Amino acid sequence: PLNITQSLTDTNVLLGQNGTFQITCDAFPAPKVTWFFNDTELKNSSKHKIEAKQNVFSLTVNKCDHPDVGTYRAHIDNGIDKTEHAAKLNVGVKPKVEAAKPANDQTCVIGQDTQISWKFSGIEKPQVTWL
Repeated sequence: PLNITQSLTDTNVLLGQNGTFQITCDAFPAPKVTWFFNDTELKNSSKHKIEAKQNVFSLTVNKCDHPDVGTYRAHIDNGIDKTEHAAKLNVGVKPKVEAAKPANDQTCVIGQDTQISWKFSGIEKPQVTWL
């Protein structure tokens, strides 16, 4: 029988980073692991690195970009038993801050209200705290 000792977990990376999924399976005979993205079988390539070291099977998605976001599945089959495990890859973008004017060009008059404008962007949407 197949004994999954470490299952897949969702992976969060920043744009351009590598994302790795890993599953550990004890089984005899040794299993064959086939990786899928959404419903497309993956092969070793410059984008996807598939490795098997003893009972640890891994898939690395290189230089993650938004089209890589989705569900990755490992199909494990040793001829006697089979199972599937899935996890999601999420790709975020570092928050970006833009000022309407450079910070040192901001002026105010003592005793009057003033407004300072900043634009924040990112994936996921950044949370802003004023101090």
